[in-house]
Amino acid sequence: MASPRRLLATALALTLLVVACGGDRDVPVPPAEDTEVEQDPAEAPVPAPAPGTPQPEESAEPPPPPAPAPAPEPPAEPGELRAVWVHLFDSSLKSRAGIGQLVDELVAADATAVIAQVARRHDAYYRSEVLPATADPDLEPGLDVLEELTRAAHAAGLEVHAWISVAPTWHAVYEDLPAPDGWVPAEHGRRAPEADRWVSRTRDGGWTEYLDPALPEVRDHLAAIVTELATTTDVDGIHLDYLRYENQHSGYHPAALSRYRSETGAAGTPAVDDPRWSQWRRDQTRGLLDHARAALDATGQQVELSAAVITWGPGPSASGGFDATRTATEALQDWSAWVRDGAVDIVLPMNYFRSHVPEQAGWFRDWLAFEGRLAAEHPTRVVPGIGGWLNQPAGTLAQLGAALEGADGAAIYSYQQPAEGAAVDPEAPGVRPFWHELATSNWGADDDR
Repeated sequence: MASPRRLLATALALTLLVVACGGDRDVPVPPAEDTEVEQDPAEAPVPAPAPGTPQPEESAEPPPPPAPAPAPEPPAEPGELRAVWVHLFDSSLKSRAGIGQLVDELVAADATAVIAQVARRHDAYYRSEVLPATADPDLEPGLDVLEELTRAAHAAGLEVHAWISVAPTWHAVYEDLPAPDGWVPAEHGRRAPEADRWVSRTRDGGWTEYLDPALPEVRDHLAAIVTELATTTDVDGIHLDYLRYENQHSGYHPAALSRYRSETGAAGTPAVDDPRWSQWRRDQTRGLLDHARAALDATGQQVELSAAVITWGPGPSASGGFDATRTATEALQDWSAWVRDGAVDIVLPMNYFRSHVPEQAGWFRDWLAFEGRLAAEHPTRVVPGIGGWLNQPAGTLAQLGAALEGADGAAIYSYQQPAEGAAVDPEAPGVRPFWHELATSNWGADDDR
């Protein structure tokens, strides 16, 4: 069931629709469930006045016609996004106190949004009927991370984007945790019976830990997650991470190969770098995204869809075009087309490079220039992501400032370590100095170092 906040918004939208359309035609509005329909006072019979009751004098001039209903305001243009990713591999999101600390720090940093991981490996840190509840022993009892975060963040003026890791099904932290009922890694991962596996396979027959984007079951699973988040929570956005193949050696699930042969007429097993096979797998990644997009659109909710995307190695200029980058050939993720086609509302390229290493600094500039051109030419917002943990504070600020020059915002990975030496310290509560420096420098835009 949608939250009270969403129900109220829906009722208000219907009321505005009646006002705007009333001059043209009747727009019947069905009564709300479980309420009595009251008679409109304007339609009730008017009793005759009692004898001797004074009557108002007739006006010498007819009353002026009612003013037309004001035209609805156009939707506001989205502002610059200044976001921070916060992951679930420490305690930051796992208690009410931690969430309060997080919100305080992001407000001090002059951030506009938090991108919060709410499902680590298909286990939910929020109330869900699609994903099983996490068995994480560090989670505060009774805490719905997403509910508490949206309450606190919205009160502070921050957007909340619920971050889902799409493809990975395993991490070492799960070795000693019980597997909850209905958990995808247990029932459809590489440890499941072979006929039940949704994970991809390599050309030499090995099974991976990544879900295969070509499988209908995987697409339906992601669509169900997206639908539930959009309709039962108050999030502002849904953020998809790992929406890709693990590498170019994967994608050889028997069902995927069968589809490939049927659709292309190819025979045998393609080489890992076969051009037609590579393009087909890029199409499957896009198909997984499109299925999620359709599910979100079907809800009718005003929730943005974003994706964290790969920028491995040299950028498009140094590689001879985007199609020749490692992003396209190894991750099999053509996110430049996602931007051109409007498949997502926001794309966040993960420009995780060290500013003090000349080769990587060049890669950063190359990717950033490409992203700036996309941002200028297409309505999809392009928000470069910075690998804060790889750089000293000065390097992080310099990269953020460069990102803000030509794109639609910037994002930092991660809240836990936005720069070298600025890691979160549970023993030292309070706003870390880096966040103040970030706000003072206008996210690096005013930094003159």
